[in-house]
Amino acid sequence: MTKKNKEISRRKFIDLGIQGYTGATLAQVLPASLMGISACTSADAKTYHGVCYHDCPDSCSWEVKVENGKVTGFGGDKENPLINGKLCGKMETFPQDITYNPDRILNPLKRVGLKGEGRFEKISWEQAIKEVAEKLKESVALNGGESVLPFGYMGTQGIIQKAAMSNRFFAKLGASKMAETICGSTAITGNLITNGQIIGVLPEDIVLSRHIILWGTNTKNSNVHLWPLVLEAKEQGAKIIVIDPFKSATAMEADQHIQLLPGTDVALALGMMHVIIKEGLIDSDYIEKYTEGFDSLKDHVENYHPAAVSEICGLNEETIINFARDYASAKPSLIRILIGMEHNYNGGDAFRAVGMLPSLTGAWRERGGGLMHMTFEMFGKALNYERLGMFASLSEKETRTINMVQLGSVLNNDELNPAIKTIFIYNANPVATIPNQNLIRKGLAKEKLFTVCVEHFMTASAEYADY
Repeated sequence: MTKKNKEISRRKFIDLGIQGYTGATLAQVLPASLMGISACTSADAKTYHGVCYHDCPDSCSWEVKVENGKVTGFGGDKENPLINGKLCGKMETFPQDITYNPDRILNPLKRVGLKGEGRFEKISWEQAIKEVAEKLKESVALNGGESVLPFGYMGTQGIIQKAAMSNRFFAKLGASKMAETICGSTAITGNLITNGQIIGVLPEDIVLSRHIILWGTNTKNSNVHLWPLVLEAKEQGAKIIVIDPFKSATAMEADQHIQLLPGTDVALALGMMHVIIKEGLIDSDYIEKYTEGFDSLKDHVENYHPAAVSEICGLNEETIINFARDYASAKPSLIRILIGMEHNYNGGDAFRAVGMLPSLTGAWRERGGGLMHMTFEMFGKALNYERLGMFASLSEKETRTINMVQLGSVLNNDELNPAIKTIFIYNANPVATIPNQNLIRKGLAKEKLFTVCVEHFMTASAEYADY
């Protein structure tokens, strides 16, 4: 890692954010030609600052060089102390892959074949907006606002682009609401229930840790700007442990890889608690001052002895015992949790269980110790989240909420009152990302379902769209 000054002021942070929105918008409207990505030397060239919209922990900031309306340079922002000029492999060729991709959809398309065939004709923006608006008004008049389902998620995490305007539009329309339950809400809810907040340890403080557990995260590949900090901690003597059913790139570089069976994270965490409590490795003073429910937890974990957990997790007893001892004894010890545990039927409980461990051992007492999760709550210090939430005031009445993971069932339920007659798909590809794919395809294939899809490319979901 570079040793240069990494201080950044709040004012600078906000300024970069404002410039970032400009750069991100610019990238969406540039002409469909690319003269190569290279260093820009023209005096007329301008540099814009953008931010990555992908669903990952880093939210990398960009430098976009533009000359005569064309991107001539693209990379990580060298002034950002965490990015330090580097992007992940997925984003290094973003202009070629997305902005100037020859397969990118640049004109509205109207279906001319059967749903799912992917046969469309180009139409003008004026025709598309006019016809979609007419069909939407007709459907709402016949079936009511709740017959409309907006299905948008994390295709972009930009605060404006993701849902700021769509939320207002669908609230005013009286459409059904969608519960975003497929991943992040699981982790956030579990962590909030246990710890009351989700920020925890700041990423830069991981260098102070001496025992780092990467639980459900392939940090080297998907959190590339935290990884150098992990390596810095390792150089200073930290032990790195990875908990993952998969032998990831991160696991192969760790000091220890605990390869438990998928979906058994709850049992492993409870087994650790059993050992920590039984062997007196708890911080009694911290528990008494800052926690509630310890006696109930002690009783609950009594049955999760190493032999029982070994059978559940597919690990040997000694691994579980030594893992718990090492964690409780190390100072400071840090657990980094992320996406891996979310996509299980007991994902929320997994985050609750893992989140209890730092309180049992008093790991929160020391800088670099505790639990590290997401940091987006910190945006509330600089951004007006209340303004983004104003869309709720546009609703004339309370409308129903539909769970996104039940999309297939909902689209095929004609007895639903009212049934879904219109679906808007944006920032999402539900055919590829939501459970029960065949049921979703069956629902989207219905000729009576009016489907509008906003998308850069012809995805599996877009093939079923009317527009």
